[in-house]
Amino acid sequence: MRIWTEADVRAGVGLPEVIDSLTEVLAHEAEGTAWNLDKTMATWPLRDGTADATGSAHALGAVDLVSDLAVFKTWVNTPAGASAVLTLFGASDGRTLGVAEAGAAGSLRTSAISGVATRLLADPAADEVAVLGAGRQAFMQVAAIAAVRPLRRVRVWNRTVAKAEDLAERIRTELGVDAHAVSSLGDAIQDCPIVTLVTRAAEPFLDLSDLADGAHVNAVGAILPTHAELVPGSLAVSSLTVVDSEPNARRASRELREFDGWAGVRTLGEVVTGKIARPARPRLTVFKGLGMGLSDLAVARVLVGGGR
Repeated sequence: MRIWTEADVRAGVGLPEVIDSLTEVLAHEAEGTAWNLDKTMATWPLRDGTADATGSAHALGAVDLVSDLAVFKTWVNTPAGASAVLTLFGASDGRTLGVAEAGAAGSLRTSAISGVATRLLADPAADEVAVLGAGRQAFMQVAAIAAVRPLRRVRVWNRTVAKAEDLAERIRTELGVDAHAVSSLGDAIQDCPIVTLVTRAAEPFLDLSDLADGAHVNAVGAILPTHAELVPGSLAVSSLTVVDSEPNARRASRELREFDGWAGVRTLGEVVTGKIARPARPRLTVFKGLGMGLSDLAVARVLVGGGR
């Protein structure tokens, strides 16, 4: 049994590889040879010394017969920190292949799915992104978009301006892309062709009707059933709304539950296989990601060399 440390994952797995791996895994899902093990979670109250806060524990998994892999990921998230572990098994023989620390892997899988969604749903000419939120997942979200679009500029908005400025500096230094912190949400989204939300917002703050025609939205924050980033009613302006996993979205997306427009919601696997395509002139396209085991399996495939 192999052990992959965080350093091993960072050294051995590249974001473009995971984007391609996930695209293949989603195709396997559409063919009926791969599937998710539904996410489960629990939350509990915490007190951080100044205010009430919430801790959460999560578990999910996936199987891909083509890659001969079964994976499980478990993690705990608190305001004070988070940690995760990814366990890999052979799907055909049940053998334990290894265990990976999954902090870096989690950033790769969360960003890679936004990369897949952006590659398929954003305007091919889009060269600018607004990232709303400057937490630990934000940089990799920008990196994923840079992997599928030739970014010219990044706008960063965060309620804490200093964090936005720090993220903009990191983007300029590590990605070589012009990036600037903006002071208002309106300045961030005005006429921007790609908007990524990656926050822990408890209440909606973005009305989709304020976005430019043709914009694409990656909404990958607010993954707790009580939280929301998008004003639910504003989803009515979306020409195409896509999720990573419909069962997970039905359980965990407050925005989609409150909007209650499930008949128009499609999966990213349907887009990957061409069953559903980006409209020729969409008002908006929206990807809502809640996290799924197949995303973690896509990282695992790269760790073991594309399947066994």
